[in-house]
Amino acid sequence: MSSSNPLGGDVPFFDFNSLLGGLSGADPWKAATEIAMSIASDGGSEHNIDPSVRLAVEDLARVAELHVQQAPGVRLPPGTKVSAVTKSVWAAQSVAAYRPFFERFGEALSASMEAETSAIVNEMGGDQGDDLEPTDSPSDDPMAELVGLFPAQMMSQLFSALGPMLVSTSAGSMIGHLGQQALGQYDLPIPRSGSEVLVVPGNIDEAAIEWDVAANDLRLWVLIHDLVAHAVLSVPHVKSRLEALLLDFASAFRPNQQAIAERFGTITDIAEMQQLSEDIGNPDVVLSLMRSPAHDLLVPQLDALIAAILGFVRHTVAEITDGLVMSRGRIEERIWERWTDVAPADRFMERLLGLEIDEQTLNRGRNFISGIVDRAGEVGLRRLWGDELDMPTAAEVDAPGLWLARIGLDDDADSLSLDVPDDLSGLDDDPAWGDDD
Repeated sequence: MSSSNPLGGDVPFFDFNSLLGGLSGADPWKAATEIAMSIASDGGSEHNIDPSVRLAVEDLARVAELHVQQAPGVRLPPGTKVSAVTKSVWAAQSVAAYRPFFERFGEALSASMEAETSAIVNEMGGDQGDDLEPTDSPSDDPMAELVGLFPAQMMSQLFSALGPMLVSTSAGSMIGHLGQQALGQYDLPIPRSGSEVLVVPGNIDEAAIEWDVAANDLRLWVLIHDLVAHAVLSVPHVKSRLEALLLDFASAFRPNQQAIAERFGTITDIAEMQQLSEDIGNPDVVLSLMRSPAHDLLVPQLDALIAAILGFVRHTVAEITDGLVMSRGRIEERIWERWTDVAPADRFMERLLGLEIDEQTLNRGRNFISGIVDRAGEVGLRRLWGDELDMPTAAEVDAPGLWLARIGLDDDADSLSLDVPDDLSGLDDDPAWGDDD
C-alpha cells in the first residue's frame, strides 16, 4: 500500500487524473453510486443472493426481532423490516444515506477555500494572477514561472471548480470499500431514514468461515445487533441529535491558511505539481489542512454520544445472545478486533464523519452502561433513551452516577434521606437532636 495514498491504489481520495476527463456535466452522485457498486462487487462479478439463503435470513430475522423486542430500553419502530442484500446494493443505499454528510464537507471545501487562499495571495504580495509583471530573469519554462506566481490562487480555483466531484468520487470509493466487508447496516453508528435494515449474507458467510463460527450463529448475531442499533438510532431525539452533530462536524472543516501556505506556497516548477497531486490524494494531508477550532467544541459531544450508543448496543446484544448464540464469545472477540484494528480507508471514513471509534471509545461506553446497570438495573436502561432531557452529557458518560442522580435514580442519594417519625411530639426530649442553643 502506497504511503502517499492510505486508501490504496483502487480507493483514491481526490484523484485528479480520473476526474479531469469526466467533468462533462454528469451527476456526481450518480457517478459516486456507480463507483461504490463497482468496488463493492469487485467490478460487477457479484452473484445474486441464493433464495435459500434469503429464506434462512428471514426466518432468523423473526427470531431476532422477538428477542430484541423484550430487551429493556429497546423499542423497534413500526414497520421495521430486514432485507438481505448484495454488497453492491448495500453500497448504493449507503451512498444515499451518507450523502448529506459528504455534501456538507464539499460545501465547506468549496466555499471556504477561495476565501482563505485569497488571503494567502494578499499576504504573498497581492493579486498575482491579474497583472503579471515581467521578471528581470525570464525562466526557460514559462509555465513553471506562471505556476510559481500564484499557487495559492490556483488551489482556490481548483477546489472551487472540482470540489463537488472530488468529494462525491471520494465518497463512492470509500463506501465501495466498506461494502466489501460490511456485515449489516450499522457497522458504523450512522442514523438512516426508513424502516429497512440491511444485512449482507455474502459478507457474513465469508466472515463466518474466516472466524470459524457457524454461519447461522453469525447471521443471528448480526441481525440482533443491527435491530438493536436501529431501535436506538431511530429514537427521534437521538437521531436528530446525532445527525446534527455529524452535519455540524462536516460543516466545520475550514482550510488552515498557514498550513496551506507552508505546504503549497512554494511551488516553483511543473515537477512539483506531481507532489501536489499526491498530497491532495492523501486523506491525512487533506484533513490536517481543514481542521478548525469548531471541531474542538464538537468532538467531546460527539464522542460521548457515540460511546453511550455503542455501549448500550453492545451490552444489550450480549444479554440477548447469551445462551442463544453458541459462538457468541468468539464473535464478540472478532467484532472487537474489527472496531479496534481498522483499515486506513475505514478509519478515514470515521475521521471525516467525526467518529473516532477506538478501544478507548468502546471501553468508555462499556463502563458507562455497566455503571448504570450496577446502580439502577433495567430501570436505568429504560430511562436512557426515553426522553430528550434524559440524554447524558459528556461528563455524565464518564461518571454514570452523575447521570443517575440528575434523573433521580441514584441509590446513594436515596441512602442519605432521613426517616421522619410520624409522631414529632417527643423530639424536644430526644438528646440526639441536640440543643437549640
